[in-house]
Amino acid sequence: MNYYKFFLAGVVSICGTVVLNAASVSISIDGNGTTHKVSPYIYGKNNSTSEDSTKATTAEDWTRINESGVAFLRENGGNNLTKYNYRRHLSSHPDWYNNVEPHDWDYELGLIQEIAPQVQTMYGFQLLGLVAETEANNFKDWDWYVNHDKKWLNTDQNVAGSGSVPNPDDGETALTDGDPDSYLMPWPADSTVGILDHWFGEGGLGFDRSKVLYWAMDNEPEIWHGTHDDVQKEPVSADEFIDKYVSVAKAAKSKWPEIKLVGPITCNEWQWYVGSDGKGVTKDGVYYTWIEYFIKRIAEEEALCGMKLLDVFALHFYPSKLSDSEVVQCHRIYFDETYDYPQANGVKKISGKWDNSVTKEFVLKRCQDWMLKYMNEVRGVGITETGIESKDANINSIWYGSTIGEFMKRKVEVFSPWRWKAGMWETLHLFARYNKPYYLDASSSNDSLVSVHATVNEEKDSLSVLLINRDLTESAEVEIDLHNFELLDGDYRALELSDLPADETFVSHSVNALKERVVTFVNGKASVLLPPLSTTTVLLSRRGEENSIERNEPDQLRVWPTLTDNVIYVSGAKEKSVIQIISSDGKPLLTKVCDAADVSLDIAHLPQGYYVCAVSDNNVTKTFTVLKR
Repeated sequence: MNYYKFFLAGVVSICGTVVLNAASVSISIDGNGTTHKVSPYIYGKNNSTSEDSTKATTAEDWTRINESGVAFLRENGGNNLTKYNYRRHLSSHPDWYNNVEPHDWDYELGLIQEIAPQVQTMYGFQLLGLVAETEANNFKDWDWYVNHDKKWLNTDQNVAGSGSVPNPDDGETALTDGDPDSYLMPWPADSTVGILDHWFGEGGLGFDRSKVLYWAMDNEPEIWHGTHDDVQKEPVSADEFIDKYVSVAKAAKSKWPEIKLVGPITCNEWQWYVGSDGKGVTKDGVYYTWIEYFIKRIAEEEALCGMKLLDVFALHFYPSKLSDSEVVQCHRIYFDETYDYPQANGVKKISGKWDNSVTKEFVLKRCQDWMLKYMNEVRGVGITETGIESKDANINSIWYGSTIGEFMKRKVEVFSPWRWKAGMWETLHLFARYNKPYYLDASSSNDSLVSVHATVNEEKDSLSVLLINRDLTESAEVEIDLHNFELLDGDYRALELSDLPADETFVSHSVNALKERVVTFVNGKASVLLPPLSTTTVLLSRRGEENSIERNEPDQLRVWPTLTDNVIYVSGAKEKSVIQIISSDGKPLLTKVCDAADVSLDIAHLPQGYYVCAVSDNNVTKTFTVLKR
């Protein structure tokens, strides 16, 4: 079955469905074009594993981590990083009364390096100067809940610590704040970087430090006066924070010159430009945005000490509610100098005065320009927290995939979304497992509608062509022109994500929502119809061996989709092969003898759950796991 052949000009038939007047997009790919290495650490996420041995990471989650291709895990806890005490395995929770609770990075990293040793894990240093000391003076939150009609006290109240008096009227501030000295302790630079000796030094825990290269320089300091207002009552000034940053950075680099320091971890679009007090920075009569001033000051400090104090410039980004059509364009705020971001805010003060006409962000491009200006080089950039509010798995998938694609293209070093929603595991898996290591320049005639991201292996003989259709309701007719890449005429395998359900579908590399498709190339050209809100990867090889589809060959036996509502397809089976659907307890439920190379099996009547599809040819049996939802 070739789902992507065109039968009439302007009319496409896919599985019997006729689509009229699909948008037409031209894709051009030069096999000899410019390439650059894709950082594997853009295939990342936050909060993937447990720091609590009493609430262990599930086997299902470890399977997702190991089989999705995720390469970068940011596990420092965000706001809980700032007051983490690695010696006592405690942190003070700014979002829960400042109560001190157990967190054990030793336990967590030990399991990651044992079960998923291929993953790069990111933790972080504390810069505030105070960390958790004891649980003894926690606010008795459960007692309050039980004694007040099962209602929680407003979690913003600073009621951890001795002497606190809660506001019973549920206000945001307590009648009397608790004493921070009764649950926190001082934590200077040498204490925070002491974790490096604890983990990697002589007599330490012996962790592989090559898999813990990246370290966050705390978290969102511009809002410490909100998140950590028990001790940071006023906005931290730019120079005060940078002094704290430089002190810790020099201590870390002295212990480990190869460490990758990531900062300033600025929390959102407003703070990117105006900093913690909303005013930006004015020095010697010159106005600077916060992020420009940070880069300038770090460059000056590096010149003084002779150390590299910043390796990756990273930000956080949390857009408020956007329409679906705006969400799928959100990847453009980082580098696109032509894109008008509908929620542009802080950028309007980029000159120091409010200018409502400024709507173009291109924030990471601005930062790269400032690095060139002050540091004479462009260093790594990244986004270590982000998230959208959409509940639609297809919107989530397109937003996430579009962002990864843009970051592949622009040489971004690290990317780890905070909010993780249905559709994102599937997208991560498609990118991380099927992209090649080198980005190859390609072009689309309508990039805002359909993006193309081509990747190749080092030998440039294996190519993945990734196509993203962002149209919310319409299919896109795509014409691919591949030149300077020797490709045999024929059918090639394609993998598609589209029409995702609301619930999570990614289970493993073999059980997921990927749909198998076929794309036919003739003289390096192919026509492809992309469903609305879909991501499709076409797998190509110069030799025509690895990914081209040769019908009726035994080693081309395939079963798809591995996650289905009704029908399973089997292709490439020999005539008279026996196909069985077997229950998880080993009982055959359905048997069919192949009378053709392509066979379908209707399993709509079976209950939800896992099944084995076994294909037997004489004494040889191949099995495939299928999830019926």
